[in-house]
Amino acid sequence: MRLIHALSVILLLAFFAASVVLAFLAIHNLAFAIIFGAINIIGATFPPTPKLIDAPNPFAYSSLAIGIIGNVILTILFTSIFYQLLSNVSIAEWLASQKIKRMKSHIIITPINGISQELARKLAENKIQYVLIDPDRRKVRHAIRSGFVALFGDAAEANCLSKAKVSASSCAFTLYEEDLRNVFTTLAIKNANSKCSVISRIKRLEDIPKLEHAGARRIILPEAAVGEALASYILSKY
Repeated sequence: MRLIHALSVILLLAFFAASVVLAFLAIHNLAFAIIFGAINIIGATFPPTPKLIDAPNPFAYSSLAIGIIGNVILTILFTSIFYQLLSNVSIAEWLASQKIKRMKSHIIITPINGISQELARKLAENKIQYVLIDPDRRKVRHAIRSGFVALFGDAAEANCLSKAKVSASSCAFTLYEEDLRNVFTTLAIKNANSKCSVISRIKRLEDIPKLEHAGARRIILPEAAVGEALASYILSKY
């Protein structure tokens, strides 16, 4: 989209310059030519000087015609920019952000996945405030539509943590499948709020020292917990 916008601006400037040159050849006045070119581009119908009214000069007609084409490009450019801005605006996201601003002693959970959503449900059942964070806007919007409080962003970035009010949070869960991302996110949270207790997920046992050094208060291994639960269930049947 940015490339299309850049090309549109280049074409717009080219047509504007051509319109100005042709208008100058028609009336030999640079100031009026620039004004006339700008008026053509924005789609106005009145000329800056009576000399261009019904002027039997092919340069004037050509300048007007090029200006009309430039106006079409300008309209397309503004329309695409407005559509892009509108597509990035979500009333539901804005309402969620307003709710987050009022939170205190809440729980930060990242990213949005099956584990984090189940955790959020349990917290909500117990009237505990939370905010889900994920760098995928589609996941955030789907979570909000499903009734969760969610925020778009990367929890490893200070700006996102500020929006999540990490300074007022009491606890955070970093539940990425990649241990390294959990380490970086834990470091970011502890740097932003040293009093925040971080519980982090891990997949490789050899990465436990890294998470502990990053400041994780507790480290969980969901796969091991599920395995133990299944084993206990099976053994109870024999």
